[in-house]
Amino acid sequence: MAGTVLVVCPENESRGQIVTTILNCGLHALPCSSCREANSLLRSKSFTVLFCSDALDDGSYQEVIEMAKPVPVIILSRFAEWEPYMTALRAGAFDYIACPPDTDEVQRILDCALEEVWRLSQVAAA
Repeated sequence: MAGTVLVVCPENESRGQIVTTILNCGLHALPCSSCREANSLLRSKSFTVLFCSDALDDGSYQEVIEMAKPVPVIILSRFAEWEPYMTALRAGAFDYIACPPDTDEVQRILDCALEEVWRLSQVAAA
């Protein structure tokens, strides 16, 4: 399944790692660094999956999750701890990755999100 993945992350290094992994998976990646940019892009384009940092200067990842619905949102976090993970899932995140991101983990979670998008498209078509 081809698609475009939005990456909302103010940190250049993490954003670059995620974008590279997405491109290596044969998908298109559109990076941005703020909640405002993400909002504008979500209004004008369709995305298959979205990665979003938990540390945005001009908003929160919860806002991005709401704007992106029903697109799966994977949260990028500085914390590899249980409570922030659970908070993200309760807010509607598809999954959660601690930064700096591990390429294999990004690819695995991206594959899972794409499978979910495909499954939901099949249910909607039935």
